[in-house]
Amino acid sequence: MARARNDSAQVASGSSRRTPPGATRLGWPRPARVHEFAQLLQQPQASRAGHRFEFQGRTQILPVLTVPVDLPKYRLENGRTCSLQTEYLAVTPTARPDLFTGDPEMEDAQEVQHQLLLSLANVSNLRDFFAEPSQKQVEPLILDEDGFVVNGNRRLATWRELLLSDPGVYGHFRNIEVVVLPHCDPRDIDRLEARLQIAKEIRADYTWDALASMMRRHQERNGMSHAELAELYDMSEADVRTTLDMLSYAEEYLQSRGKPRKWSEVSGDKFAFSTLVSSRERVAGVGKKELLKQSVFTLIDNPDQAGGRLYAAVKDIAEHIDVVHDRLQSHFNVAMPAPVAEVTDLFGGVTPAAGPEASDVRAIALAAHIQQPTNAEQARQVIVDAIESQRQLRRDARTASFLLTSCSKAHSTLAEAVRVALRPETSKAGVENQLQQIEALVATIRAFVNSNAAS
Repeated sequence: MARARNDSAQVASGSSRRTPPGATRLGWPRPARVHEFAQLLQQPQASRAGHRFEFQGRTQILPVLTVPVDLPKYRLENGRTCSLQTEYLAVTPTARPDLFTGDPEMEDAQEVQHQLLLSLANVSNLRDFFAEPSQKQVEPLILDEDGFVVNGNRRLATWRELLLSDPGVYGHFRNIEVVVLPHCDPRDIDRLEARLQIAKEIRADYTWDALASMMRRHQERNGMSHAELAELYDMSEADVRTTLDMLSYAEEYLQSRGKPRKWSEVSGDKFAFSTLVSSRERVAGVGKKELLKQSVFTLIDNPDQAGGRLYAAVKDIAEHIDVVHDRLQSHFNVAMPAPVAEVTDLFGGVTPAAGPEASDVRAIALAAHIQQPTNAEQARQVIVDAIESQRQLRRDARTASFLLTSCSKAHSTLAEAVRVALRPETSKAGVENQLQQIEALVATIRAFVNSNAAS
């Protein structure tokens, strides 16, 4: 069915060029692509425009070529689709495991990538933008030497789909402008993608998990250090570590919920995971850290129950982890666990009976208890009640000290007025009236203080 759709799309595109054997609407065969580039580059330079940009550490001006819209192929290592690809494999058990890591020329991989790119184009309103016939191509697509799209994958998918939907209205997308990169290694392309897409757009179009997945892929594929990733993505090393730690936590959360690699489930939880990473250092002990993590996971399951913003609740759990621990232990009464390999390994092969290590063991057991599905709802309510009680204590403390704080501010203001404003030239109009009002308020406060002195 996909082949029939591709063949009909070529007819609809109405390209004046002869379509080479084996071509589909999602790309010509590699030999045909490379041959087309060579033929176009033989034309006189005066007939071609140039596109200037930074590549391989220097400014380059590459010729702009006009090619059929069905010539390029999508780059499967496109950063925006990194997490979408893993999720597709997770929810499509019939897909071959190497769909996105095997031969990028394969038609099934290109078709799925096309659909993923269209979904991103719809989210960013790219399709609506180009659906207006007056909107034409402005910037050329950037292809590698084999004809895979390094920059412009979403635009290409959008133009192809619009042309297929109405060849008459969108005939201006039959042929498109591209530049072809010189021979380079994968790191050169990674740097170009980071500069053109991520730094330029300040990562606005990237979900946090897509960016983190792409960074991990670069780290694993190219052996890049945190410092190299920081340079590539214009981030600090601390931010790189935080982003990768967030990804690890999200991965663990999805796995524990039976939703491995379903990244769309956590795309909206960026601040919860980032706050979890930044808050864990304030929690002492491996057991309390584990309890913090599982408590946060429990709130992510139902963030509405936390009230307010989820990341604020994460901070409160970390700040009051002892209260949360005691409330959960009081509610569930989890017994000290019998020695198990996972626990004894943490403490050198011995299960502690007392002291800080024993507290860690109890906290780990409690963390394991609350992550059980049958206990999650009750645990979530206990956690929410615990942090809300601490919030109320803070509010009460602020209210209790408000009178003293206000008097201190008033005293400081009046003391400054005495110091700098008691001069002959100072205007005295209205001052007497203000003093009378101040004296009346002072009398009211003094009467309150005297009447409540015993308490």
